[in-house]
Amino acid sequence: MSIPEDRNTFQGIGFAFHRFQSFSAVTLFTAVLNALQDQACQELKRQHPDRFRNKGFQNRTWEMPFGTVNFPMAKWYDRQEKKVIRPLDIALDVPDRVRYCEETLLPGYRLATLQSYRVSRNTQATEHQGRTYGRSTLHRRFQGFAEHMNPVPDMKHQHGSKPTAFQQADGTKLAMQDHGRNLKKADLRLVVGSRTPHGPLEILDFSLGKTWDDISKRIRERFPAPPKVLVTDGEPGIAEALSGPDTIHQRCLFHAKHQLKFALYQDEIKKEGQKPIVKAFSKIPAFRLCQEEVQRLENADRKDVKLLLETSEKAFENLKRRLPDKEFPATRQYVLGLIDNGLSYLRRLLQGDSAIPVTTNRMESIMSRLAMRLKWIGRRWSAQGGLNMLAAVLTLALHPARYQEVVSLLKGEKGPVVGVVITSLEASWLSQCAT
Repeated sequence: MSIPEDRNTFQGIGFAFHRFQSFSAVTLFTAVLNALQDQACQELKRQHPDRFRNKGFQNRTWEMPFGTVNFPMAKWYDRQEKKVIRPLDIALDVPDRVRYCEETLLPGYRLATLQSYRVSRNTQATEHQGRTYGRSTLHRRFQGFAEHMNPVPDMKHQHGSKPTAFQQADGTKLAMQDHGRNLKKADLRLVVGSRTPHGPLEILDFSLGKTWDDISKRIRERFPAPPKVLVTDGEPGIAEALSGPDTIHQRCLFHAKHQLKFALYQDEIKKEGQKPIVKAFSKIPAFRLCQEEVQRLENADRKDVKLLLETSEKAFENLKRRLPDKEFPATRQYVLGLIDNGLSYLRRLLQGDSAIPVTTNRMESIMSRLAMRLKWIGRRWSAQGGLNMLAAVLTLALHPARYQEVVSLLKGEKGPVVGVVITSLEASWLSQCAT
């Protein structure tokens, strides 16, 4: 080992061992492969003395986390089957035509989930002095990795409350492609749920190009009971597909004001003409409360809750009078929907029930992650590639323990344990241990 002169002794020794680590690991790893190959060759000779003929060696190269391994794999000709075999394949499940092992690619998978394939590849190249896998290799191998991801819980047979009790749903558009050809945009749709009004969110369904009716059918197959409460931003079709006969549909209070301006825009009302309508809408007291204030209403006198509801309904009536149907068809229809569903939380409180979510803010936080990775970084996706990335992003964001389980599975940490004793750089002794 050589110790840099510009470092003190302790740092220099540490630096030298850091550089020495890859060399020692590669050497010891090669010794283990040699021991396994020799053991497999001896066993084949013992069981079938005249069946095989030596055909030389095939050099294989693997990029491991600790360095590059070059290993000569023995080749034998099987006279009975009339084909060439490799004895090491009998001892190990050696991947064919694979240079980069899964553990080497795992850091790249995680970074690709958060950033992009290009950034992931360039980062890994920087860390390994320019020697790393290509973007196409990372992209292709990532698809197999992401297929293990399942952010949707399978809890239909468990007792107790189900994650479908309190649901939220939202969607956006995603640009698609097929073999490099740009296609139309597809609907990216997501449904989340919780067991209690403000409990942890769980993924119930995610899809590309599916209708809300298709999504509802899939959810009902797993969870037959419709939701108690459904919170949406008012997108057409969600409530009709996901609600049951007793479902309370609550419109998001945060989206209400912003979507009112869009409805006015649809009626070709310019900015100056929108001001009196927006001002009248801002006087509706029920739409000025945040989630924390709504939860405090649980302990309020029911007379106060009733007064708040009546005052809000009167303010809505005043707003309706400003919106004749001929001049404001889209805005009037939007306001009527808010009267029916925007005040649902107050009607529920009057019945003595607990406060429910009145915004989709937590859902929007998840959607913003998806939009960042799939719309602003990824740009265009194939159908399967988009679904695989959706699964990986959702699993990492909401179920990191489940993501780590897949990583452990690919590392082989849950498989059988093999004990290895290295007696020299030329010989190793292996024994099968308990799983």
